[in-house]
Amino acid sequence: MDKLWAYVAGLAAFAASGALAQSVDPAPKADDGVFVPGSLELVADGYTFTEGPVWDGTRVIFSDIPGDTVYVMTPAEGPPTVLYTPSALANGHTFDREGRLLNAEHGSGEITRWTPEGGRQTVVAEYEGRHLNSPNDVVVRASDGMIFFTDPPYGLGSAYQGVKREAEVGFNGIYGFDEATGRMVLIDDALARPNGLAFSPDESVLYVGDTATQTVWAYDIAADGTASGKRLVVDVTDEGKQGRVDGVRVDSEGQVYFTCPGGLCVVAPDGKLIARLETPKRATNLAWGGPDLSELYITALSDVYRVKTNARGIGSSSIPAR
Repeated sequence: MDKLWAYVAGLAAFAASGALAQSVDPAPKADDGVFVPGSLELVADGYTFTEGPVWDGTRVIFSDIPGDTVYVMTPAEGPPTVLYTPSALANGHTFDREGRLLNAEHGSGEITRWTPEGGRQTVVAEYEGRHLNSPNDVVVRASDGMIFFTDPPYGLGSAYQGVKREAEVGFNGIYGFDEATGRMVLIDDALARPNGLAFSPDESVLYVGDTATQTVWAYDIAADGTASGKRLVVDVTDEGKQGRVDGVRVDSEGQVYFTCPGGLCVVAPDGKLIARLETPKRATNLAWGGPDLSELYITALSDVYRVKTNARGIGSSSIPAR
């Protein structure tokens, strides 16, 4: 791993100066009043490839994967600053029930926990004795703290967003992990590129995006983490627009938000399209934020945007209520 840090240290020099609260044109396009028209704004720019936004109650945290750095930004208090580096090429983030940051890392191929006092600590790195591919995104079930994450192969290909190495698991999985017992549950091994994921408000349904097929899927999740009732929610394939299904979030009414061709899409649990938002650059992920979790922070290639909504966010990208 020392060679990895040496390599990406140079890339970290690209770490950006933030551009705060710049209005963006065109204004958001809403179908059903979800997004507040004219509220989309650029809040940070100049990075290499932004991902994994989360909200810690007062600040937004996000990754620059090739820059090997995790940043933090307090709205209206200047540009983002470094939270920690190196980050093992961290991608997605969430929080455990104690408010500690969890990370899906391309570089290490692990789910880790980071704290200012203890730095990075491995949470899970293997399935049945075989090293994971490159965990991409991660959520925590607030009711019991069980960790759920996706494990596509993106970080295996090269040092740009990972470490070139052979796949050991043999498939691209969705997992549940009970940290207290060390028990791992394989939810699905059939999606081509499982990516973003989020729970329904009652935590009975897990939504997962498949980047390769431009689809969102739903699973009924039991108390022990096992899944049943796999079903397609929506297919948003559109080769005429940039962007793919990647990050996934859910609001308090159960509507599903996800990156899609052109920007963001919002659908009802039955797959009916409710709203779309065009973004100036290809959106990679999103997170609820703001004092009442009514704002969405959107990572998009080199940039981070913010948009106001008429909805209220839950889970996945904010510290769970205690």
